[in-house]
Amino acid sequence: MTTYYVNNQPGVGSNANPGTSVDAPWRDFTPLHQRSLAPGDRVLLARGCTWNQQLTIEDSGAPDAWCELGAYGSGPRPRILRNGDAVERGVRLTNLSYWHIHDLEVGHAGVGILAFYTTPGHQGLRFEDIYVHHCYGIHVSWFPADGAARQEGQKDRCGLSSGIWITCEPMELGEGEYVLRDVVMDRIEGTYNADSVAFSPNSPAITGHREGQVSYPMRDIVLNHLNFYDDVAPNPGGIPDTLRLLHCENAIVLNSTFDNECGRHTNSGTAIVLMVGMKDLTYVNCSFTRTPDTGSHDQCAIDFESTNRHVRVRGCYFGQNAGPGVEFLDIWGEKCFSLEHEVAGNAFEDNGWATHGGQAGSGGIHHYGGNFASATIRDNLVYEPGRPLYHGEFVNFQLINNQVASQPLYNAIHGFGGSQGQGGWWYQWKVASGDWADLDAYDEEGKIWRGSGEQGEAWVSAIEMGCAGPDVSVARVWRAERDGTVAIRGYALKSYAGSAAADVRITRNGAVLWGPQAVAADARDGVETHIDGLQVAAGDLIRFEVRGAGAAPQDAVSWAPTIAYVDAT
Repeated sequence: MTTYYVNNQPGVGSNANPGTSVDAPWRDFTPLHQRSLAPGDRVLLARGCTWNQQLTIEDSGAPDAWCELGAYGSGPRPRILRNGDAVERGVRLTNLSYWHIHDLEVGHAGVGILAFYTTPGHQGLRFEDIYVHHCYGIHVSWFPADGAARQEGQKDRCGLSSGIWITCEPMELGEGEYVLRDVVMDRIEGTYNADSVAFSPNSPAITGHREGQVSYPMRDIVLNHLNFYDDVAPNPGGIPDTLRLLHCENAIVLNSTFDNECGRHTNSGTAIVLMVGMKDLTYVNCSFTRTPDTGSHDQCAIDFESTNRHVRVRGCYFGQNAGPGVEFLDIWGEKCFSLEHEVAGNAFEDNGWATHGGQAGSGGIHHYGGNFASATIRDNLVYEPGRPLYHGEFVNFQLINNQVASQPLYNAIHGFGGSQGQGGWWYQWKVASGDWADLDAYDEEGKIWRGSGEQGEAWVSAIEMGCAGPDVSVARVWRAERDGTVAIRGYALKSYAGSAAADVRITRNGAVLWGPQAVAADARDGVETHIDGLQVAAGDLIRFEVRGAGAAPQDAVSWAPTIAYVDAT
């Protein structure tokens, strides 16, 4: 197992060096491209350095010896920045298994990081702490036949630009066969891209695609802490989406925020998330806000485009989107199914305000086309003044206990900020004395409230909470502004599988309203923390309490509740 170092600071790196020590690094990627990597090898780029060169990797690790591409030293992430040409790639990974890629900045290319597969049966790909930006220019169907960007896009199966693009050659797959499994993305930041992340396997020969897809080229995917914003880059044909999910099975998107996405017109429509051919996908504790009005179709947050089965949207916030928060399309005929979905315990606020197209005035949830889609829509909280929660026909849908708020919602993500009491929320912890106290320090850079003392430590972010110490609890606190009846919605789950279980409960002025209940580390469904018909008096303190989570980020509890007054003001 060998570690290779790359550093292009003047007088430090040289391609004549052996490249195997900090004192004798290579200058660029050329020597790396001239040798094979073995399982367990590492490629580390010096922090503070920038390269305008494609980094190409074609050798895999092993189950017990993962390979690594990352950073060393101090300072900002190493950067791979190209010339802004659509034919360029920043990092190209071919047929890789068992790689951990982290702490990079990649941008100004047609595709930032490309993972490309020509054979089936690969597994193990980790992306962590990566910033992708200014990746745009590819839209294959809009390029002339002899265009260089079109040719390059066809060659490596990149039909659109993306910060991170995972794709494959078309190939026949039988039931249960796959191209890539076990993919994790954590703490990915993306801006000014066409797409920021795309799973887009080009496999038109998938058996039974329309009639009942039986194979999924990519499976077992975790997308955690995505932070995508201002994806408004120019692109031929427009920007259809920000997160593209095609033909994947068993995936979860959690603790993620999407804001001001899809900021340019396209004739095909815009959506923060586009889904085609997905099965067993869960969105939980995410925020989708401010999709702009570009004169396009859709302009929605989540687009159920076609051939999706068993997709669940839980505990998410949809706010201020020009189109609907959730859109079910039924435009491809009977064979293009959309079945067994669930939209539950979410918050919808000020969506569907655009005044043109089929989605004009759509409000929270829009269904368009035939009557082949089916879903259960339940227990959502809605504040859509002058607009409906349901827009269109919902023939095969179950609509259960969705409640209309009498005033704007109190959502943990939307209301979070650097002042105690902002948005109606406070952040507290309880130490050995048994008293609750406000967390006293706000980290502006990390967007997190913290507290520490002899008993332990605690922290709260917009979505997560953590604490450490034998007698320490942490809480997100809502203070009732008036007397009335409220409803509470939320899902609590561990942000990372495999960490220790934690206990959660909801109290009012110290008295237990719900719980306590254990949140197991391997329970990816989340614990449903709903309360209806709760009478509150002005000044009541509703605490969402966590104990035993652990203070480290990997021990966090994900819990972003919403409270709504559901009486008449």
